Amino acid sequence: MIKAHIVLFFLLIGLSCRNIEAQKELVIAFGSCNHQWEEQPIWDKIDAQHPDIWIWLGDIIYADTESMIKMKSDYDLQTSNDEYQDFITDKIVYGTWDDHDYGANNSGKDYAQKDSSKMLLLDFLDVPSDNLVHTRPGVYQSYQQSLGEHLIKIILLDVRYFRDDPGSENTIIGDEQWAWFENELQNSKADIHIIGGGSQFLPEDHRFEKWANYPSDRKRLLDLLDKYEVNLPLLISGDRHLAEMSLVPTDGGIPVLEVTSSGLTHSYRGFTQETNRHRVGGDVVSSKNFGVIKLSSSTNVQYEVGLYNEEGQLEYSLNSGQLRAKLERKN
Repeated sequence: MIKAHIVLFFLLIGLSCRNIEAQKELVIAFGSCNHQWEEQPIWDKIDAQHPDIWIWLGDIIYADTESMIKMKSDYDLQTSNDEYQDFITDKIVYGTWDDHDYGANNSGKDYAQKDSSKMLLLDFLDVPSDNLVHTRPGVYQSYQQSLGEHLIKIILLDVRYFRDDPGSENTIIGDEQWAWFENELQNSKADIHIIGGGSQFLPEDHRFEKWANYPSDRKRLLDLLDKYEVNLPLLISGDRHLAEMSLVPTDGGIPVLEVTSSGLTHSYRGFTQETNRHRVGGDVVSSKNFGVIKLSSSTNVQYEVGLYNEEGQLEYSLNSGQLRAKLERKN
């Protein structure tokens, strides 16, 4: 009898270990809009969520210059921030740019120093020299991360280097990047696709920079998600100095959630009201904020994404299993 109890004890321990092993989780945090000269206590709050990966979504620094000497000094100032250095010590760091780290407010393809500023961005992000981003125009990149038996794909778009002036038939990412992006989707075996960029993808109503200022490109992106039946697309963006979630269906019925997180050191404190017909989840977060994606691996990989305020408190969250019901209630 004693031997039987011992065998049962170790059998239960073994089952417990296998269950723990099966409940693997990957945590990705993201944010944007960071004054390099300000104090940055928010890094401790982000670190409390134990992220494995940090994604910059633009405006890493506010350089706004054609002087690469000044821009390098701005990056060096951010690099020397003790809180930031402590934060990234055990993290994978990815990123793309928006306008202020690209080099000029609201700038596009005509910015004269874009190739030089690209080199400074990739140096700051410590992108390995053998990464193909070094060999082509722009800073668009993709990465893959395993989660148990599942695969997570992170695609970071460049909404500055090729950007036309707004217009119904103009482009925000350019033909070369479109071809690359379509190939990334067409050949992907990933279970979740996280697609990031500096400008908001889905909102249509506000007057600021957004993909909706390039309506043919916005439609093209959603149509590609349909064409390749992309698994669990999740859009993440910055720029706006606020945080919110937006949700639309593709024409083929795929629910597409966008999470905007913007304002690591400063935010839209004077915000009162702004229409977004696609907003879901909760109210606009006008305090400093960051986003967190928690990916769990079981039989089917799922995600939960939350928006957190500057105190590290969760404002609201959604998970991938709620999206279809949210769309039905909106309709």
